[in-house]
Amino acid sequence: MQRSNQSVILLGLFLCLQAGCSVYPIRMVVVNDNDLEGKADISLTAPNDEPYSIEGANNKNWDYRGQINRGTQQGNRGRVKYHSSYSLSRWMVVEGRMSSGRKYPVILDTGASLALFVNDIHILENKLSIYPLKTNNDESVSLGMCRLPELSIGEVTLVNWPCFYRGQHAEVQMFGLPIARDKAVIMGLVALREFKYIVFDNVKREAEFSLEKVFEPRNSDLWTQYSFVIEEDLGGNAFLFVKIPIAGEEIELQLDTGSGRGLAITEELWKRMRKKIRDVKLRKGRDLYPYIGWLACRRGVITELKVGDRTIKNAKISIFPNDSPLVEQCDGLLGMQFFQDTTMVLDFERNLMWVKILRRS
Repeated sequence: MQRSNQSVILLGLFLCLQAGCSVYPIRMVVVNDNDLEGKADISLTAPNDEPYSIEGANNKNWDYRGQINRGTQQGNRGRVKYHSSYSLSRWMVVEGRMSSGRKYPVILDTGASLALFVNDIHILENKLSIYPLKTNNDESVSLGMCRLPELSIGEVTLVNWPCFYRGQHAEVQMFGLPIARDKAVIMGLVALREFKYIVFDNVKREAEFSLEKVFEPRNSDLWTQYSFVIEEDLGGNAFLFVKIPIAGEEIELQLDTGSGRGLAITEELWKRMRKKIRDVKLRKGRDLYPYIGWLACRRGVITELKVGDRTIKNAKISIFPNDSPLVEQCDGLLGMQFFQDTTMVLDFERNLMWVKILRRS
């Protein structure tokens, strides 16, 4: 499919998600495929097939001997243009290619705690070998792991990395017929942290990956630094928390490069912040998060919000109940709306987030 057609399809999907897709005849639906293991052309992976070792039938721990290969033309750093869907969503997204030759948007998502995540479309189109996982609850959607031999992004290739799948995808339908399907691959924090640093250049709309060289800014005075920590739970999930002043108060938030929104915070944190923020009207709504679903919240736009040393105009904010699954691990998430006009770097060697200071004319 040509890129122009991809843009039209993604535009339809994005507009539908933003509107909630209750307008007939166009609507957004979630389509389940709970019989992936029953498909004739989909093979099953045994628990200890090479190059993986799965510990326990109901366990999500997966030992692997995956690696990241790099091309030789660009040395150990490589730049790649953002995927066209960046213009619509403002999430950090590039184009990736699987070993079949098929290309997909790849969301560089620090808000995703696993390495790689695909859906049923990727399984079927690439005939990926799967290992279904049994859950202790009445999960209606099939879950599991799959063998993803290669995922290439620019000059780097992830080889034999552990990959989780969910047997469902979102799609936009017109008169009941699909016109756009969600084919984005999620590249989560476990994989992203393998690089020395990643540059998100939202001015040139490019990402840069470095496997060996550390980040060295040409002029450190043009950058602001914020420290972050990466925490892991017993299941091997990783979470990146950055300390950054919001409205004059230093707050620790989970960084979510897979979101083009602004703030997504708990009611408890909002109570602490609201005294410093005026002229914001909140309305009941729902936000959609991949692999979680539609979540109830209150949404609003803050005319001016101080974020670090920058003033963000028309800052989007969503406030979720304290027990919402989105904020189980944190007080809130920091999205990429606040960095869409500058360059941000995740320096995994020093545990620093660098934000370039804009020159004022």
